[in-house]
Amino acid sequence: MKTLRYAVFAMLAGSAFADTVSQNLLNLVMPDTVILSGAQVDQMTASPFGQYLLSQFQPNNPGFMQFVGATGFDPRYDLQYLLAATSVQAGNNQVLILGVGNFQQTKITTAATAQGATISTYKGVTILTGKNNNLNGSPGALAFLDNQTIAMGALPVVQGAIDRLKSGARFSGALASQAQFASGTYQAWFATVTPLSDFLNGKMGGNFGNLSQNNLFQSIQQSSGGANFAPSGVTVAADLVTASPQNAQAVVDVLQFLVSMIQGNANQPKLGALANATSFTVNGSTAHVMLGLSEQQAEQLVAHPASTGARRRREPAQR
Repeated sequence: MKTLRYAVFAMLAGSAFADTVSQNLLNLVMPDTVILSGAQVDQMTASPFGQYLLSQFQPNNPGFMQFVGATGFDPRYDLQYLLAATSVQAGNNQVLILGVGNFQQTKITTAATAQGATISTYKGVTILTGKNNNLNGSPGALAFLDNQTIAMGALPVVQGAIDRLKSGARFSGALASQAQFASGTYQAWFATVTPLSDFLNGKMGGNFGNLSQNNLFQSIQQSSGGANFAPSGVTVAADLVTASPQNAQAVVDVLQFLVSMIQGNANQPKLGALANATSFTVNGSTAHVMLGLSEQQAEQLVAHPASTGARRRREPAQR
């Protein structure tokens, strides 16, 4: 359903910041979740780079303006927080997206049904369901959990979130702790306690695909990280927890070797700039990777080729 798909795109495109994730949101995710990520969208204009990202959003795009007019939802102003959870069931990824913000349920419902969505009630919660079974054989769905919280995903995934809401379930354990730490450290964050090789297998080609099968990278047992936006620039960091200090040092050695190869490639100046801004340290069995960019460097990396000649900057629109 076009309205629901546009809502997902608009929320993800508008997110660049995060704050400590609330336990109430964590309680809604699947108990077998393997990776969590979050973002606090309402802080997006707190940095120059955030303003630059907003300027690339093309708010005058006719499709976007039509979406905002029909739903009453503008992700630049109405979305406060995002939490995404991924689990693996029967070999398929199941994704739940939770959004906190200002949602006009009546307008969103009207816009969605005009494009073929159906309305149903599950345990007292209103659900909008798309007409196509394009999410692992299930239709996409959006549920209004309360006047500020929505859940999006395949219909069974959304219904599962409602079940946990109604039963008072609590998400706890190692991943919950990692998520709390990462979200308290970074404005945009991710956390997983699943071996890194599980995510890379089958998803990377060439030499990088071979690395994902390497015993060294299979020793990375947990990982977390994120990004912070400051007036002076952008910092991206990750912690890779391995089986031993020796493995952590070996991971750093391999990553440094890869970076040196990128630095020597004159045909990829953007990648070279990233490589030059990357540093590595080892703390016990944890390999720490950090990338620091000035605000200008960050803009140049994400700029569309047509706009690289000039830095476009717009003041946040007034409502």
